[in-house]
Amino acid sequence: MALTKEDWIDAGWSLMTSKGVEGVKVEVLARQLKVSKGSFYWHFKNRHELLEAILQRWEEQTMFLIQESQKTAHPKDRLVKLFSLISQICQEPDPEPAIFLWANRDPQVQKRVRELENKRVDYLSMLFKDYGFDAIAAKNRAEVAYMAMMGFADRQGRDSQFDLKMEDFNNFLLSLLTLSIKN
Repeated sequence: MALTKEDWIDAGWSLMTSKGVEGVKVEVLARQLKVSKGSFYWHFKNRHELLEAILQRWEEQTMFLIQESQKTAHPKDRLVKLFSLISQICQEPDPEPAIFLWANRDPQVQKRVRELENKRVDYLSMLFKDYGFDAIAAKNRAEVAYMAMMGFADRQGRDSQFDLKMEDFNNFLLSLLTLSIKN
């Protein structure tokens, strides 16, 4: 059976997750997939094009999460849906840590990472505004939510003894961030 472009992107995604950008090599992928390099070049001009496709998939994943969470009406339900979708993604192999490391060495990737992180925080901020917080409180909550989720995903990904369940984390975080403290 002939491999599709998506098969190569899947394999590159997996290799990016386990070995980082340096590990995504045409020869290694071809060996893993048990095909010749010619199959790769049928779909991509070069390695750079594959890396671009991996980055694009990563960006699309964020946009998918945003679109899916918008399908519910109430702001709190959208937050719950978003946190739940993120939880599901965190259970799968994720090249995001490798992409962040790559961004430290590549200004173009760094620009795209920054833009995507801004979209994520802006969306969270909008959800908190819709929930009833003013612009400053919403932005602050969005930043805290984003940093907390990133920290949770990082710890969960590298510490096999870490036993806090994502659902418990999400519920606790959401409770804290939607609390309105008045003096």
